[in-house]
Amino acid sequence: MAESTPGERRHFGAQVAWTEEPNIFAMRLEGEVDGPSIDALIAYQVSWASGKDHAFVLCDLSAVTGATVEARRVLQDIRHTTPMTHVCFGAKFATRIFAEMVVRAARFLGTSPPDMEVLFFATEAEARAYIAHPRPPRRGKRA
Repeated sequence: MAESTPGERRHFGAQVAWTEEPNIFAMRLEGEVDGPSIDALIAYQVSWASGKDHAFVLCDLSAVTGATVEARRVLQDIRHTTPMTHVCFGAKFATRIFAEMVVRAARFLGTSPPDMEVLFFATEAEARAYIAHPRPPRRGKRA
């Protein structure tokens, strides 16, 4: 995969991703997420995060309406090696529940680092404020 240029927006179907220095991988998911688009987006994310000590994944989930069965399989099969904190905003209740279930399943199956976190905020400003001043994980509040 080609080198990442900070700020350059890459499209994966209806999904969009970009990077921000020093360690933010941002994405905006829209509509019903399908397998091929999320697979390509995640491949880009894994390639970008390779070798980093930690990455924040800033996720705009405000326009997500669902995910296909194929997309769910892709998410279940991903193997992350870089510690990541997913900082999401705009998610509807059902989207939050789905994301929390995916993370819990990945932890249980051992396909993600045990310290991977998913945090939810109402707005992008709140999510970015957290990234600027992250706090230690709160036991019992992780997905």
